[in-house]
Amino acid sequence: MLPLRAQTPAPAQAVEAEEKPAAAFEVATIKPDPSGGATMNYQIAPGRLRAENATVEQLIRFSYDVRTEAALEKGPKWTSTEKFDIDGKIADADFAAIEKLPPAQRFAQYRLMMRELLEDRFGLKISARTEEQPVYALVVAKSGLKLTPLETEKIHMPMLWGASKGDMQARSVTMAFFCDWLSGNADAGGRDIVDKTGLTGSYDFALKWTPVESAAGAMGGSAAGEPAGSGIDQGAPSFFTAIEEQLGLKLEPSKAPVEVLVIDHVEQPSEN
Repeated sequence: MLPLRAQTPAPAQAVEAEEKPAAAFEVATIKPDPSGGATMNYQIAPGRLRAENATVEQLIRFSYDVRTEAALEKGPKWTSTEKFDIDGKIADADFAAIEKLPPAQRFAQYRLMMRELLEDRFGLKISARTEEQPVYALVVAKSGLKLTPLETEKIHMPMLWGASKGDMQARSVTMAFFCDWLSGNADAGGRDIVDKTGLTGSYDFALKWTPVESAAGAMGGSAAGEPAGSGIDQGAPSFFTAIEEQLGLKLEPSKAPVEVLVIDHVEQPSEN
């Protein structure tokens, strides 16, 4: 299971892989989600990509790498309220070609296939404009980097998990992928994060901090039936402090042009 930014909205960057062995699923089913749950989830398994409990807005954010709230204009109301389960199967030959790509390009292929599905089954049409917005630049801290790049043979598909409780584990994550995940995150001020580290490797690391929302909950209450800050170490540092002390990285305020996507047309999905 690959938790692909399931809890954080994502700057709109059009994702284009250097190679495109597969730009569409061989077959895909789209069904209304019956669970009524609050959590969206993506799963990548051999030859398949599944999205569970996902709104069209969330699917657009994934397929176009939309990384902040400000980078996607709101569409019709149903695109952010109605939820779907999608199961896409990749043709065997296409999957074999994808598996030969480096992890970052492999990941981009899944985005492209979901984008094609949105265009084909939801009639999605997108345009874009550019705005200058406040961002954070991720840089190496003056104290020095505290990460060691992985050897090539140890690099796999990137994974991040445990972030909702401020106890994140990262595997085979590049700084570009980390910035993608950070962008739009409440703990990073909801801004787009621009990679200015100059680092090109992939890394395994852990990060522990007190999430902004859980800290507020601990002060003012939490969801019914659950103790405030349940399962979260309220003594952990803020996110900004944690990445500098634990990773040797730093977020510096800046401004940059950000691409904003506009939903020109979208409709209820066609039948399977």
